Amino acid sequence: MARHERQNEILKMLRKTRTVKITKLANYFEVTRETIRKDLYDLEEEGLIEKVHGGAILSKANNETDYFSRKTENDDEKRIIAKEAAKIIENGDTLYVDYGTTTSYFVNEIMNKKNLTIITASIPLASELVDYTDFEVILLGGIVRKNEKSLYGPITQEIISNLYVDYGIYSGSGFDVQRGLSNFHMGESKVSKEMISHCKRKILLVDYSKFHTTSMNKIANVSDFDYIITDDKTPSHIVEDLEKEVKNVIVTHLKGDKEYE
Repeated sequence: MARHERQNEILKMLRKTRTVKITKLANYFEVTRETIRKDLYDLEEEGLIEKVHGGAILSKANNETDYFSRKTENDDEKRIIAKEAAKIIENGDTLYVDYGTTTSYFVNEIMNKKNLTIITASIPLASELVDYTDFEVILLGGIVRKNEKSLYGPITQEIISNLYVDYGIYSGSGFDVQRGLSNFHMGESKVSKEMISHCKRKILLVDYSKFHTTSMNKIANVSDFDYIITDDKTPSHIVEDLEKEVKNVIVTHLKGDKEYE
């Protein structure tokens, strides 16, 4: 099990039991206690948990936040969507990976690629990538949005003006066939929108729960994307509407994944 998946499982356990022990987690996942300690450190850095002697508890300040919910919900759909998106990427490609929990799953699925250059404004995503010697990782500068650990603002947009990539990987907090892709945070949305015109091809990763949801700040139209990848819980009439706007619409199926057969 990859680190990202294991940490999500730990969060699920905490959601149910409110407390976990390092020894029990190590036995359950069949890893060392040091590996579990690193997982708990990462989760604490994100503000999702609080480490205690011998284990961890849910963070009192953050256990009901939107970020926590997004981190864990629909993770099967997000993972299989991300796996499909990773098939499009080839060794040597240059990528922009946008904000979002779904794009974090994508990052986990490209670890077997070679010679990638990856640009992001997400500190957690950059942290996932930085130890892979086959990747050139570019973290955009800017103002830090603390609760999301993302970067935005005029500095970020100035850096973007000089960068161009093969693929842009996008998700978002809201998506509607008529209204397009949107996000809650104005600063993040400006960065995402700016980068759209700097990507040769754009890939949108969107699970069924995001449809018919519109956030305040628009990022792009449906027709701006070259690929839209979703899951089989998305209603067929929505898929048909997407196919009128986008050449490559891919519907993933959990039953086609060996882990779910």
